[in-house]
Amino acid sequence: MPVPWCAASPERPYVLKCAAGWFCFFAGSFLGAGCAPSTKKSQPISQFPAAPIYPPEHRYSLDDLIALSIHRNAGLDVARYEAEAVQGLVDQVKALWLPQFRFDFAALAYDNDLSYEARAFGLATINVPITGTYNFVNSLAFSQILYTGGKRTSGLKQAKMYAEIKRLDVLRIQDAVAFDVANYYHLVCLTNDIDVVLEDAVRRLRVFRHVADNLTRRGSLRSSNLDRLQADYFISQLDQFRVLVQAGRQQAYEALKHFVGLGREESMPLRQVSLPPAMTASEMISAYENVVEGFSKRPEARQLDLFTEIRKEQVKFAKAAWNPNVLILGSYVDTQGSNNSIFGAIDGLIASLVVDLPIYDAGRLGKLREALGFEQASLAFQRQFEELITLEIKVTAIDAQKALANEMKAARARAAGMEHYDATRQAYSRELVPASAVATAIGLDMLAKIQHLQTLYAYHDSRARLKRVTVDREVQYGY
Repeated sequence: MPVPWCAASPERPYVLKCAAGWFCFFAGSFLGAGCAPSTKKSQPISQFPAAPIYPPEHRYSLDDLIALSIHRNAGLDVARYEAEAVQGLVDQVKALWLPQFRFDFAALAYDNDLSYEARAFGLATINVPITGTYNFVNSLAFSQILYTGGKRTSGLKQAKMYAEIKRLDVLRIQDAVAFDVANYYHLVCLTNDIDVVLEDAVRRLRVFRHVADNLTRRGSLRSSNLDRLQADYFISQLDQFRVLVQAGRQQAYEALKHFVGLGREESMPLRQVSLPPAMTASEMISAYENVVEGFSKRPEARQLDLFTEIRKEQVKFAKAAWNPNVLILGSYVDTQGSNNSIFGAIDGLIASLVVDLPIYDAGRLGKLREALGFEQASLAFQRQFEELITLEIKVTAIDAQKALANEMKAARARAAGMEHYDATRQAYSRELVPASAVATAIGLDMLAKIQHLQTLYAYHDSRARLKRVTVDREVQYGY
C-alpha cells in the first residue's frame, strides 16, 4: 500500500514516521484508501419497505389506502427507525464477547526540561532531566473479557427481547394506522352520502315550493303562502347543514391523506365515496368466533410477555452481581523525546490477568430486592392486561352486533320513510292532504335516510374496531 507521506527522510524524526505509519495503517484498514480521504458520498437510507406504485389515474380503494399507509405513514417510519436503532444495542452487547483494541497517540511539549535531583554515590547532587523539549507517546491497548458470571448472557437476552418489543411496536402502530385509515375513509363516505341526501331533499323542496307558489298565485285552495314560506325555511336550514357536512367531508379527506402519508400536493381520487352495505348476521357471528385466535395474535400481548421475561432476566442479572469478573489486559507503550536519553529508551509490553471478586456492596441487596419487586409487578400487570384485552374483545364484539342490529332497524325505517313520502305525494295529488304534509314527508324521508347512514357508519366503524382488536388483517403486512 503506497503511503508517500510516511516515507523515511532525514528531515523527519523517527517518531513522526511511527505516528504517521500507525495513522495510515488504521485508515487504510477501515477506509480502504490509504491516507487519502474518501470521495464517495454516503447514500440516503431507503424507506423501510418500498411503497407500492400506482399510476396517476388510479382510483384508490380502502384496501389500497391501507396498503399505502403501511409504507408511507410518517409515524410508522419513526417506529421502524427506532426499532432499527435498538438493534444497535444488541450489537453493542454482542461486542462484549470480542476483544477490543485501542491506539493512542499523544504529543507533549515543555518550555524547559523537568528534572529531579539525584545524589550520585552519596557524594554529589546531579539534576537529571525527565522530559525533553517534545515527547511523543504511542500506545496500543488490548482487552478481552473472559468471564462475567452470566451478566453478559443476561444482558444480551434483555437486549434481544427489547429489540423484539420495538419490532412488535411497529406492528401495533400499523394496526392503529390501518384502523384510522378505515375510520376516516368511512367518514368521508358518510359525509358524502349525507350531502347527496341533503341535495336530493333540497331539490324536492324547491320543486314543492315552485308548485305551491304557482297554486297560490292562481288562487287555489290546495296551497297558501305559508307553504312557500315553510319550504323556504327548510331550504335555508338544509343549505346551512350542507355547508357543515361539506366542511366535515373535506376535513375527513385531509385527515385520511395524513394517515395514508400523502403530501399536500398529491391527489387521492377514491374509487368509491359511498358507504358499502352491511354484512349479514352470520358473517358477523363468524367474526366473533375468531376472538380467541385474535387474542393470541395481539402484538400487545406478545410485548407484555417479553417485558415480563426482561424483568425475570433483571433478577438473574442482579443475582449475578455476586459472581467474579475475569479479563485480560495488555498494552504496549513507546515514548520518544528530544534531548533525553532516559525517555528515548522507555518502551515495553505489559500483560495482566485481572480477577474482580465482589466482596461487599451494600447496594446489591437493594438492587436485587428492586428487581424481585418489579418481576412480581410485571406478572400482576400481565394478568391485568390479559383480562383487559379479553374484556375489550368481548365488548367490541357485542358493540358490533348492536351496530348491525341498529343498521337493520334503520334500514327498515328508511324504507318506511320512502313509502310514507310516496303515499303522501299521491294523497296530495288526489287532494286528500294539505300541501304542508308533503313538506313534512320530505323532511321525514330525509331524516330516515340520514339516520340509516349514521347507523351504517357506526356499523363499519365497530367492524373495523373488531378487526383491529382481533388482529383480523385483510392486508398482510409486518415489520
